[in-house]
Amino acid sequence: MRREGVETSRRVEAIVQLVAQGPCAGLGVGPEEVRRLADFLQRLEAANATTNLVSKNSLDPEWLVGRHLRDSLLGLRYLPAREDGRRFRLVDVGSGGGFPVIPLLLVREDLDAWLFESIGKKERFLSETIEGLSLTARVVNARFPFPPLMNEIRPVDVLTSRAVGRAGRLVREARPHLAAGAVALLWTTRPLMEAIRHESGMHRVSFHETPGTEVAGIAVLERST
Repeated sequence: MRREGVETSRRVEAIVQLVAQGPCAGLGVGPEEVRRLADFLQRLEAANATTNLVSKNSLDPEWLVGRHLRDSLLGLRYLPAREDGRRFRLVDVGSGGGFPVIPLLLVREDLDAWLFESIGKKERFLSETIEGLSLTARVVNARFPFPPLMNEIRPVDVLTSRAVGRAGRLVREARPHLAAGAVALLWTTRPLMEAIRHESGMHRVSFHETPGTEVAGIAVLERST
């Protein structure tokens, strides 16, 4: 048991070093946030033994940090600018293993979030993780949109979703609940942009390629009115 504890401690420290000095360096993440992000990745690794949150290949620390975590944190630059005393409402759809929403919440503590996840095992992981990390968020075990709840939490400032099918249609369904000036961030690929633009009905749409990739990136859709 002692040896297992030592190995776990070493693994945590290795993840901390990867987050602090690896591909996530320069993304505006402070030392305390680095620790909390590493804590999240450890929780994900442990839970993945019984719940399929990410593929087994993705559990390699360099892959977890270099792809899943880095890709999530790239969304920080498209969030609303911080304002003294103001909190922003964020809805994440298809939250799964917690990317991109939990890394964003760990860095931007001015976000109140609702995570939509219809699969029970994943919902339980997310709920336990949010409680363990003391995040201001709630997990909704339902498919989006869930009208009674949406009417309660609107207007939404930020909508996020990663690798969800028919992402453009998702944004169209969310539009009645979005605040003026709200932004939708979709982790997707360039070949899907035409469909996203058409299905979303949004006029201000841009695509920002992830460094080091050829087609992956973040689609940014802004509601002007």
